[in-house]
Amino acid sequence: MTRNDLRTLLNIALPLAQPLVGAMASVFGIGHTQAEMSARSQTPVVPAGYAFSIWGLLFALSIAWGIWQLLPSMGRDSEPARRLGWPLAATFAGSILWMVLSQLTENGWHLVAVMLLVLAGSLTAFLANRRLDHRTGASPGVQRWLIRPLVGLLAGWVSVATFANIAGAALVSGFFPGQGAGLTVAAVLILLACGGLVLTVLWIARGSPWYAAAVAWALVAILYANTAGRDLNIGVAITAVALLAVVLAMAWQRARMPLPAQAR
Repeated sequence: MTRNDLRTLLNIALPLAQPLVGAMASVFGIGHTQAEMSARSQTPVVPAGYAFSIWGLLFALSIAWGIWQLLPSMGRDSEPARRLGWPLAATFAGSILWMVLSQLTENGWHLVAVMLLVLAGSLTAFLANRRLDHRTGASPGVQRWLIRPLVGLLAGWVSVATFANIAGAALVSGFFPGQGAGLTVAAVLILLACGGLVLTVLWIARGSPWYAAAVAWALVAILYANTAGRDLNIGVAITAVALLAVVLAMAWQRARMPLPAQAR
């Protein structure tokens, strides 16, 4: 088996495994569900529960990518498959490892370490795709409706989820206040750090509607969680609204800048 064959195999096997591993507790009765684990270490940075439905779309896009890059007549030897295959395989593998650990253990810094690897892989794939000359890679339709949505949504969601994971680990380890003004201040600082990462990525990538959409989806869910969904937290809600406005403005402004010889 060649290195390219291994890359192709991983990019179909790992996406197919993701939904099965994610259902390890809820369907197969192994361990506890990720929702139960998250509830025991919940902070104001955690989005409302409905937001996690984005994983259904991410799983579907991942599987579609795996099938596309597997077929010799389509994407197997394409530039996107060669450039994105390894970072996406690392992202899928890290996601699977995180799901296993989150259903067998409680929240903690070990999950943060795995999530940082997922973040690194997803951002590498996302930024690599922004640099590709798509005119010689995938067809415009595949790029527009499969690759850009996959890498953009995945990187955007993981960018926010990483900081939610950090907040949960900090709470269970005693670094994050459990209630009161200290909890609000800590949550606001975590959100501002998240905003710093997101805005940096958008600046480097010259905007991305898919990346911005996933971040906006998460921020709206954080806003909802801190107003109607859970206990009212005005400070966190205001911070989420402010970040949402800045992220959307940045994405719009950077996307208007010309990208010579690059797809947007």
